[in-house]
Amino acid sequence: MNGAEARHLTANVLHTYTEVADRKDVDAAVALLGRAVVRFPTGGYERPEDARGWWEQLWGSPVAHRHDVTNLVVRPLVDPTDHIQDGTWRAEAHYQRWMVKDEPVLHTLGRYDLILATEGDDLAVRRLAVTQQWSRG
Repeated sequence: MNGAEARHLTANVLHTYTEVADRKDVDAAVALLGRAVVRFPTGGYERPEDARGWWEQLWGSPVAHRHDVTNLVVRPLVDPTDHIQDGTWRAEAHYQRWMVKDEPVLHTLGRYDLILATEGDDLAVRRLAVTQQWSRG
């Protein structure tokens, strides 16, 4: 898989994730990220058996939200000794999360940091780390 293919597949993964998040679809989140290590500022999980409970807790609020993703950069993963890890990619992207109650309100500006590994003709998420640079109080 070359860099252009990895970027395209990573964009598909990210947009799939944001669609899942916007629907608050726990089953789809577990299918997409259940085997990954997930870290948010408020917690996360490392074991697949903890995935469902984490997503249920995270999306427990009835208030709707919508995500926008920008500034996606995908590079081959390089280990600490500067060797490229074949078939493994690191992706970074910015996101905005809008809360939608009476009207859309920008609530969060943050960043996604992903490690993805080639599985056949596709990419699987191994790690998702979410950081928030700003969140409305």
